[in-house]
Amino acid sequence: MAEKTQKPVNPALISAVKAVAVLVCICFVCVALLAVCNELMYIDDEERLSRSLGKLFPDGSFSVDNSFNKTPVSKYSANAAYGGKINNVYKGTNGDYVLDSTGGGGYPQGGGKINLYVAISADAKIVSWTIKDKMDQSYADRVPASAGTSWYVGKDISNDLTLEMTGATVQGTATAINNAVNMAGYYARNALGLGENPEAEAQKAVGELLGDEYASYDYTKVNLSDATVDGTKHVADALSSQTDVLSYLFLLTGSDNVFAYVYGVKETLKIVVVKEGEVIAKSDNVQDGDEIITNILANTIYTFTYGSYRAYAVVTNSEDNVYTVAGLKVGSINPTTYVLKVTIEPDTAPDADGKGKVSAIEITVDGWADGDPTAPKSNANKLATGLVGATLENIDTFYNDKVTGKATGATQSANLIRAAVEAALTAFDANTASAN
Repeated sequence: MAEKTQKPVNPALISAVKAVAVLVCICFVCVALLAVCNELMYIDDEERLSRSLGKLFPDGSFSVDNSFNKTPVSKYSANAAYGGKINNVYKGTNGDYVLDSTGGGGYPQGGGKINLYVAISADAKIVSWTIKDKMDQSYADRVPASAGTSWYVGKDISNDLTLEMTGATVQGTATAINNAVNMAGYYARNALGLGENPEAEAQKAVGELLGDEYASYDYTKVNLSDATVDGTKHVADALSSQTDVLSYLFLLTGSDNVFAYVYGVKETLKIVVVKEGEVIAKSDNVQDGDEIITNILANTIYTFTYGSYRAYAVVTNSEDNVYTVAGLKVGSINPTTYVLKVTIEPDTAPDADGKGKVSAIEITVDGWADGDPTAPKSNANKLATGLVGATLENIDTFYNDKVTGKATGATQSANLIRAAVEAALTAFDANTASAN
C-alpha cells in the first residue's frame, strides 16, 4: 500500500492565520485598555452636570450637592406675576445655587416664554445666567452674547430687578428673560431663604390682618412704580402722603377682589384693605381720618376683564371733565403703564340720561415697549382716536370695530389703554349718578 504524502501548507495561509491571531490579540488588548481608560476617565451624569453648571461661575467651580432635593417646593415653584416657574434647583457644596427657571411675557404678544439657568451666590447676588432653551423666542439671537455676564450681574435678589436690555432690540424676549431672572429671585427668597424678603413680610402682615376668611386668596402685586402723571409724578405718589409712602399694592383674588395697600417697611408697616371702594380692614397704626385713606378712596382702582385678560386702571385726577387715568402694568406683560387724559362729555343721545361719552383722548405717558420688532408703535396709539365717541354701553363695539385687527401685535398695550378709557367713563357716570 502506497504511503500518503502530506501536502505542504500554503505559506500564505500561515501568514493569514498569524495576522488574524495578532489582530485578535490587539483587540483583546484594546478592549482591556479601553476598560481601564473608562474606569479612570468615566464622568457620571452628576459630574457632567456640575461641570456644565460650573461654567456659570467665574472660577468655573460648582459641585452639585447631591443630598439636596432638586425638585422645587411646590408652594413657590410658579408665580403668575412672572408668567413662569422653577423646573429644578441645584445647590452647590459651597452654598451657591443654580435655578432652572422659566419666564413669560415674551413674544408672541406677551405670551411667549424662555428658559434660563440662573446662578445665585450664597449671599443672594446674581452671578450670571444663560439661555437653556429659547422655547418660542425666535428673536433670542438678538440678545447680546455678553448679556448673561452683564445684565443683572452683581444685583441683590431681595427685590425684583428692573428690565435690562443694553444692546438688545427685543423688548419681548428681554422681558421674558427679566421674568425668568425674577422668578429665580422670588424662589430663592421664599424657598431658599436667600437675601431679605420685604414683599413676603408685607404679604404675611396683610394675611395676619385679614385672618382666615382670606387665607385661600391669591396675591398679585400691582406695579405702580413706573407710572407717571403728567410725566413727573408717580401714580404711587397719588396713593401716598408726605409721611407714608406706598411700598406694595396687592390684589387678592378669591370669591371677590380685594386691594391691600402697604406703606413703609418691616416694623413701620401700615396697611389699608379695600373692597369695592370701601375700607374693610386697617392696621392699628392707621386712623380713619389719615391722609392715606383719603388718597386711596379718591383714587379708585378699577378692574376690568377682557376675555382671559384682567386689566386695571386708576383715576388720579379729574378737572373740568378731563380725567387723568393710568392703565396699570401687572405681572409679566410687556408694556409699562400708560397714562391718558380722557375728556368726557355728557352724551346727548335721547336715552343717555347724561352719561358720559369720550370726546378726546391724549396719551401723556406712552407705555409702548421700545424695541418690539413685531408691531409698530402706531398700532397701539391708534386707540387714542379709535375710542373717541365710546360710552360704557358701546365701548365693546367701538373696540371690536375700530381697534381689533388695527392694533395687531399690540394687544397688551391696547388692553391697558382700553382699561384707562373705561375707568374714566365709569368715574364720570358714577359722579353723574351721585349728583342726581
